[in-house]
Parts: sequence; structure tokens; C-alpha cells
Amino acid sequence: MVTYVKSAVICHGDCDGVISSFLYIKHYLRDVYPNNVSMVFTQPWRAHVDLRKIPKESREVVMLDIALNNDVVNCLLSMAGPNMKIVVIDHHASSEAFIDKLSRAGVKIIWNKSTSTPRLIREVLRTSINPFEEFLVKVADVCEGVEAPDEEVMKVADLIKLSIARDPSDTEFMNYLIKSMLAGHKIQMLDEVVKRASIAKWLLNKLLRQLTSRSVVVGNYLITTLSASESRIYAGLLGVASTELARETRSDIILVREEEGKVVITVRSNKREALTICRLVAEKLNGKYGGHPEAASATLSNKSLVEVQQAILEVIKSVRRSIT
Repeated sequence: MVTYVKSAVICHGDCDGVISSFLYIKHYLRDVYPNNVSMVFTQPWRAHVDLRKIPKESREVVMLDIALNNDVVNCLLSMAGPNMKIVVIDHHASSEAFIDKLSRAGVKIIWNKSTSTPRLIREVLRTSINPFEEFLVKVADVCEGVEAPDEEVMKVADLIKLSIARDPSDTEFMNYLIKSMLAGHKIQMLDEVVKRASIAKWLLNKLLRQLTSRSVVVGNYLITTLSASESRIYAGLLGVASTELARETRSDIILVREEEGKVVITVRSNKREALTICRLVAEKLNGKYGGHPEAASATLSNKSLVEVQQAILEVIKSVRRSIT
């Protein structure tokens, strides 16, 4: 009787993370999925909490598309050992600082500044993929901000992005997406995806009108704020809305919101200042940050909106001075 190693895949609960999971499972875990694979969907700011959901009998942990921070790294280090295989595949620029520390502990790190984690799997692991998978890699690139090569790729990227954003806590739906991809189903033909995306699109347009009406201009940035109740209503759509607002206004965007005892800032920057701003605010207020030069976020615990807003203003001034 063959005994299979229990594997756990923990991934970012977004378009990029879901497609990454599909590709990794298809090429490296297909013989044990789904019976011996546990799926955990998370967000970077709470990944260290969700890592605890991994079953104790797991002997392999694969972490996909999650920006590393001190909490996540310390959690992985506590799990590392001769009886545990840990693989981290990620493309976030902010993760680079933690690579050596994890490598020395025996964690296998696959990282570079690729356009998306599926693209990273495709190129660095030299995974041989079929046209359907190549299409989804392009979709993931678009979800991460790359210009769409054609209308069909853009359509599917919007469908996946919005259908997940409709309820980012619905892990059953994300598992459904992965299983549909493994079965080779065209995403644009799935009624459940189309229905969820349609509802999310309506909410997104409403949110964009709200953000636009209350935005204030500070330097080259549009800054807007949401309360905790508003954040709950639009949970999952805020990153999408920030990207859309930046595209529509051709401005750099800083979205500040209250959320469950913390303040989160989301930055989109055509001038590639997003990661710098998030890092400086996080350092000033002892928070966490992660992302890319064009798109990044920071999480500040036990801070008021006023404290965070003041820190943002100070950071924007310092960034502009350093450039000029």
C-alpha cells in the first residue's frame, strides 16, 4: 500500500494566488490532490495566523504568492526541521530581504521580481505548460497590473479578480476555481463566476464613485479614507478599486482604511514609489508592509486614523524631497 505525504498549500486568496495553486498542484501534487492536500487561503498581513491552520500531520508546506514579513518568517522557521519540507514561491519585491534567513534554515525559496507568481513557476521552475495554462499565466500577469495582450485575457482576468473579490473569505469558491482549472474548464463559461463578478462590478462602481467624491490631493497623490464599516462592506474590492482609480485618474493613490483594530494603507504608484511609502510608514509606526514598487500595502496595529494620516503626510513630503 502506497503511503502519501500529507501536503499543505497556503496561498494568497486572490487571482494570482489561485492560479499559482492550480499550476503547482497540476504539475507537482496532482497524484495526491485533493485527498492528501490541505488548502489554506490567506492575506499577507494574516498569513502567520493562517499558517497555524495547517494540519499537524503535514510533512510538506508550499507557500505561494505571499509577501514575506518577520511574523511569517518566524512562523516558517518554527515549522522547519528534518521531517518538514517547506517551499516558498513568491514574486513580491519586499520578500527579498528574508530569502537568506529562510534558505539557511533549509527552506526552499523560489523568488525573483517576476510579473506574477504563475509566471515565476513557469520560468524559474521551467514548467512545461499547455496553451490553457499559458493563457492563465497571462491572466495572472494582468491581475498583477501588466497590460493585457488581448481582450479575452482581460475579460478572464476581470472575471476571476472580481468573482473572488465579491467575498474574499469564501474559501469554498476559491477551491471551486482551482478544481475548475484542473478540469480544463473555461472560466468565462462558468455561470457562478460570471454571476459573482457581475455583483462585484456593481459594488466596485459604487465604491469608485465614493472614493472619487472624497479624495483629497496631496502633492502628486490622491488620498482617500474609509471607515471600518465601509471597509467591511467593500472587503475584497479595495485593492481592485485602488488600481482602477489610479488608472482612471492617472494619479498615484493612497487608500487608508480602518479594519478590525488596525489601519491598512493601500498604495498604487505609477512613479514606483508605492513600496517605499509603505515601508517608511510601517517603520515610523512599527507596522508591516509588503508588495511591489507599483502596488504595495502596510498594516498598522493599534494606531488611529489620525496617527496614520499624519505619518503618510510626513512620508510623502520626505519622498518628494529626496526625489527633488
